[in-house]
Amino acid sequence: MPSNNLKGLLVMAYGTPETLDDVRPYLTHIRHGHGPSAEAVEDLKERYRRIGGPSPLYRTTVDQMKALEERVNWSNGGYHAYLGMKHWHPFIADTVREMARDGIQNAVAVALAPHYSTMSIAQYLHYVREGLDGLERPLEILCVKSYHDEPLFIDALEEKLCEAMGRVPEGDRADIPVIFTAHSLPEKILQEDDPYREQLFETSRLVAERFDGLRWRFAFTSQGRTRDKWLGPTLAEALDEIAAEGHRAVMCCSVGFVAEHLETLYDFDIEGRKDAEARGLAFYRAPALGTSATFIQALAEVVRKAEANELQDVVKLPTQDLQAPTYPAYA
Repeated sequence: MPSNNLKGLLVMAYGTPETLDDVRPYLTHIRHGHGPSAEAVEDLKERYRRIGGPSPLYRTTVDQMKALEERVNWSNGGYHAYLGMKHWHPFIADTVREMARDGIQNAVAVALAPHYSTMSIAQYLHYVREGLDGLERPLEILCVKSYHDEPLFIDALEEKLCEAMGRVPEGDRADIPVIFTAHSLPEKILQEDDPYREQLFETSRLVAERFDGLRWRFAFTSQGRTRDKWLGPTLAEALDEIAAEGHRAVMCCSVGFVAEHLETLYDFDIEGRKDAEARGLAFYRAPALGTSATFIQALAEVVRKAEANELQDVVKLPTQDLQAPTYPAYA
């Protein structure tokens, strides 16, 4: 059990099924209790099979958490890291209760998702509040809502894009356009002045400015199968535009995904590559940030700024109010 003088560090992530047998309950949780069809379950299982088995997301998330715990303890010390998942074990609310049982009285919570939305981070924060409800011991948590323009985060993305550009053959490298990407969400979030899309564009602009004359655009991936219309353009539509402009190659760089998982290994490396090649485009992709030293340093700086009251996008729970989350419209 951690010492009472330790501070908690709650690292939150999306979660992923650990085996193919976990796919149905995982999808059911994502759909807020609405059971998926047999076809949806089998489709997701087949995607996992195509990437060689379960997603590496859980293992990477644990590694990111441990690296962040080590990094923040270099300078400030006294942190014990905990992992909480949005859609899989260990669930965020359960982890918050564990922190309280361990005697943690103060904590910082940060999601491995840099951009705020009522359909992503707002849901994370409501799970935090759920865990705080009814606790016998007081626990105060500073929750980071976004860090989309943190300079070290931009540095980390620049490094990965430079790394990827260095692997492009010289014949394809000249004037290669870049598609920055992130997970799509239903368009209805924009009715609530949701900052998600604008934060993504701002991150992309800040990265692009690091490269002289970079031609870039933005596309959304991983559109859901619900009654809602989802944000676009899609990756396929962006590839259509690039091919029509006469380019021979394309580079993708995700600013929303910070770890390799199904949406990078399948949506990009299998479907995206196939779609690009069908349009006569050589396909290249910047790797996800993973445990990049610069990215871990960025997260540590975000934690420091949250505690120093130098970060605007922070909410203190349980005392402050939360924005109501938005949910997809499932049948």
